[in-house]
Amino acid sequence: MRNCNLLIWTKDLAQLKVRILRLLVIGCALVFSYQVAAQPDLKVITEDWAPYNYEEGSELKGFSIEIVQAVMNELGEQYPISIYPGARGDRMLETLPNVMYFSLFRTPEREAKFKWIGPISTEAIYFYKRKDNPQVYRTIDDIKQANNITVPYKGLVANKVDELGITNVIKLSSRDRQFSLLFSNRAELAVNISPLGVVYYLKRIDKPVDSLVPTGVKLLEFPLYIACSKDIPDSVIERWQAALDKVKASDKYEQIYSKYLM
Repeated sequence: MRNCNLLIWTKDLAQLKVRILRLLVIGCALVFSYQVAAQPDLKVITEDWAPYNYEEGSELKGFSIEIVQAVMNELGEQYPISIYPGARGDRMLETLPNVMYFSLFRTPEREAKFKWIGPISTEAIYFYKRKDNPQVYRTIDDIKQANNITVPYKGLVANKVDELGITNVIKLSSRDRQFSLLFSNRAELAVNISPLGVVYYLKRIDKPVDSLVPTGVKLLEFPLYIACSKDIPDSVIERWQAALDKVKASDKYEQIYSKYLM
């Protein structure tokens, strides 16, 4: 009789273990289903702005492109990145759900419209001179004494130059042309883009990447962010922010940045 009771007890214990295991499996499946449902189908977009985001042939390239891809690898998630004209990207961000638009300036006008991840990087724009130019420039007043400065025809840089009262300028729409004028001695300085951009455009005009050097006079500084639709859950924003912070703290970040300075 004692052996019979032991057999029954053992059988009940085995059945209990099976039930617990089933409940655990069901619970895990429910959690997984909830997590999947909680992840929106993100539309990750940017604009054509070398050397941060651009397309060469059918290949996406650029510093910001590589950082965002590294963030997705860190998350174990993959979303296609699409390049659109800036105005269209702005409309998509403002009107469509689940949009992430990266390499965007976080301005006061935009602050409340979107959720933000970043910064991806903090870039600065300096006045540049030819390497063989011995002149020292320490202040904006020194810059104002230069013999012609090439600047973009319009945009953030042009507006800042105007705001500072710098009038000895040649405004051009082509960055290639802006740099070329320095090498033909038709301009003394150029100001238009960050150090990564200077390297990119010097390569385009077949000049050594060290043939221009920064003067040390900074025109402005601009952090680049990922702007996100307001409907994207905070939990997603927090996960992306944590992944970006981890990438920025790693050697991978410096490797990517250095690659675009060579």
